[in-house]
Amino acid sequence: MSDTRKWRAAAVIWAAVIFVSGVLPTEAAVTRLSGGHDWVFTTAAHLVVYAVLGFLVGVAVAGWDVRWRSAALALGLATALGGVIEVIQGPLPYRDAQVVDFVVDVAGAAAGLVILSAVARGARSRSRPG
Repeated sequence: MSDTRKWRAAAVIWAAVIFVSGVLPTEAAVTRLSGGHDWVFTTAAHLVVYAVLGFLVGVAVAGWDVRWRSAALALGLATALGGVIEVIQGPLPYRDAQVVDFVVDVAGAAAGLVILSAVARGARSRSRPG
């Protein structure tokens, strides 16, 4: 399997994990893990989970050569998942759709792409002679 296919597979698997956890009833687990700080815990989780997704989708789309167009595509794909999940959560009796979750998803995906860009830039500068 080529590197590109591996990164695409990783992005799809991670997106599936996000989707499943986004539609299952998780309130009891979140309350138990957060120690009563549900909002802080879920906000941080959204940020981290979507940062990883942004990074993975970025590599899957652009490899290690991130440009504006590929970054915009990766950001769109990553945040579309967050939007779809929030829409699906709306009618579920055990979940609640929140605009703030979507905004944090966008911020997380963007952060993942910034991290990817920095890692790629660092790798390029280390590979140059001199």
